Amino acid sequence: MYPERLACETIDGKRLVSIGALAARHPMEIYIPGDWLAPNVMSSCETTNLKRTRVALKTADSPKLIEDLANRIQAKIITGEYPPGTRLKQEVLAQEFDVSRTPIREALSRLEAKGIVSQAQRRSAVVRTPSSREITEMYQVRAELEGLAAQLSARWITDQQLVELRTAHDEFVQAVKELRSTRDSEARSKPDPNWFEHAAQRWIDMNARFHKTINDSSNNRYLARTIQDVTSGYARSVLLSSAFGMNSFRIEANISQHERILKALEDREPARARRAMVEHILKASEFVIASFANHVAEA
Repeated sequence: MYPERLACETIDGKRLVSIGALAARHPMEIYIPGDWLAPNVMSSCETTNLKRTRVALKTADSPKLIEDLANRIQAKIITGEYPPGTRLKQEVLAQEFDVSRTPIREALSRLEAKGIVSQAQRRSAVVRTPSSREITEMYQVRAELEGLAAQLSARWITDQQLVELRTAHDEFVQAVKELRSTRDSEARSKPDPNWFEHAAQRWIDMNARFHKTINDSSNNRYLARTIQDVTSGYARSVLLSSAFGMNSFRIEANISQHERILKALEDREPARARRAMVEHILKASEFVIASFANHVAEA
């Protein structure tokens, strides 16, 4: 069985090999003469990209390390770098994050408990594709949480944040126009999936920026984090699939709903801001759920 980490090093003129391993879930690091090892092991040590200095094995049982890894993996899922269906191999993640496989395994278990990934016995974890029921439930919870965020934001949002929100809305409108233009041009000529996906991605990014600005201006960091957790791993794939079925009526309705939310915040009316946000999320959910179900069925 190979050790968790090999690093070549010269100490007192002797060529030694540092072996980092895990024993009984506790890290350790030992040094042995290089000529004690088989040539293929020394060759592996010599050809790795590890620095020729002492490499301390990161503590596998550190709760902070595991939490950090779980958050970093989750962030990549949220941004779409690891889309639904992606197989997350422990050895690949361990190399990417420069740790052993043990904390990666623990981090993936945490994400599995959140329902973000699934793990079959003796198989790699997979980023989950949500069911229609899960999306429905997510949007119900999201509507209440973001409604509360809008209500609080109407009380706490600063003038500078209002300017940022107006800018985010203007860029969202521009992204919608690009998306609509792309759809119209594709209707007249041979479709270009890559170009449409680029336009849809910009629409998603500007939509996320609009909502994040409101969540951040609620002056409640716990609420903002909870909203992010609720939508983790799902929002981007769900919105991207729905963009393919977005018609002109839906596009215009999306803009009008954002404008009503923005106006309520500018007027600093908490109840109206909350009502506008809840209505926006629930109306969006009706179309998104149907569109996502059709997209999955066709896949």
